[in-house]
Amino acid sequence: MERRDAFGNWFRFVNRDTDTSSFGRNQMDFDIESSSNHMGRQSNERMTSTNHGDIRDITASTCQRLADIIGGEVISAAPVCTVMRLRDINATILDRRTRSPLALPFMLSFEKNGLNLGESVVLQKELNRMIAALRKRGLIVTAFHNHWLFEEPRLMYIHWENVGMSAEEFARNSIAAAREAGLF
Repeated sequence: MERRDAFGNWFRFVNRDTDTSSFGRNQMDFDIESSSNHMGRQSNERMTSTNHGDIRDITASTCQRLADIIGGEVISAAPVCTVMRLRDINATILDRRTRSPLALPFMLSFEKNGLNLGESVVLQKELNRMIAALRKRGLIVTAFHNHWLFEEPRLMYIHWENVGMSAEEFARNSIAAAREAGLF
């Protein structure tokens, strides 16, 4: 069976259009189905990590440059570079205003082994645009869900990942997707 990203597998499973035996595999190379290919045609874009043991150097200064790309700040530089920028959303949880980084993050992490991860809060009306913008850039959307109850407006959280891009390319693609989707 052709391998696809988790969102595509989930969508096909819900629509009974896939073999569930492919779920849960540890895959280091992925075929990316572009969200702009609505008729199921495959994108020519392919992400691969040719050497699974590749180690890249992510220093504190590199981590700061990655934070600068998204207009954020370094949360931690070691052992994993984590950068964050808060969304400007007037949100409440349990009728209390929140500015918590747990509630309003746009966050990226970069590991020395080439694993890049992203998470952001999105409003319901931004969700589909963000999924499309991430996938268009070759990023794998892995989840979207809520974190809180009794919040206003409704806050959803989206997760994405990649191997094969440099940390800088992942940061640029992630923030470009967020801007295209109207998050910033």
